[in-house]
Amino acid sequence: MDLGIKGKSALITAASRGFGLATARQLAREGVRVSLCARGQTDLEQAATEVQAAGREVWGEAAAPVTTAAVDVTDAQAVADFVAQTGPVDLLLVNAGGPPAGGFTELAEQQWRDAYTLTIESAVRLCRLVVPGMAERGWGRVVMITSVSVKQPVDNLLLSSVLRPAVQGLVRSLAVQYAASGVTVNAVAPGFHTTSAVERLIAKKIEQTGCTVQDVLDGWTAEIPMGRLGRPEELAAVVTFLMSEGAGYLTGQGIVSDGGWVKGTF
Repeated sequence: MDLGIKGKSALITAASRGFGLATARQLAREGVRVSLCARGQTDLEQAATEVQAAGREVWGEAAAPVTTAAVDVTDAQAVADFVAQTGPVDLLLVNAGGPPAGGFTELAEQQWRDAYTLTIESAVRLCRLVVPGMAERGWGRVVMITSVSVKQPVDNLLLSSVLRPAVQGLVRSLAVQYAASGVTVNAVAPGFHTTSAVERLIAKKIEQTGCTVQDVLDGWTAEIPMGRLGRPEELAAVVTFLMSEGAGYLTGQGIVSDGGWVKGTF
């Protein structure tokens, strides 16, 4: 299926692993020029190698180029420089590591401030830098990675459960404002997937309870109707479709990818 995005330019944050890397590989296979950023230079270089290889699987030596920059998305100037280096962006994946786990009495005020900066400020900043240009050119796709916590609060993930819904509010607001300009804005809300973020949650759970890794996994999968964790590639496929030409009439949505974990009806 031709998604109609060959030759487009994509900017992906937190791209050295997990959802960001999986999406970058998928977009490279679609012939998209991909710009990646992450904090760790070594991991970023490895990711770029993987993404370039994915593109060459389909396009050979004609594969679209991959560019990188070591950027912390909480650093305003670094983000602005990265966007300027990338040039006009057609496809934007807003992605960042999740805020730390913890309950209400465990979390210090500074952790709340840091989580706000990471989760909300970084999303707003990227959109301010990229979306107006998309609107001027009359076409664009923005996808933000949130969490199932936008639909149903997750135990011991208070920061995510409070702040991620604000990102969904940003998605809906931007979608309405820019719909007539050919720009769509959507979110994908992942449940439990086999990512490093989930590994950190497992470690936290073990620290708190003394249980084993298998105990944590068994507890999670017992609540997931599909009986397993998701794979980053499965979520990347959803993101890639939302960035396609065929998804041009779909905007302002929060698509849950969780194996049926959320109990709500929509």
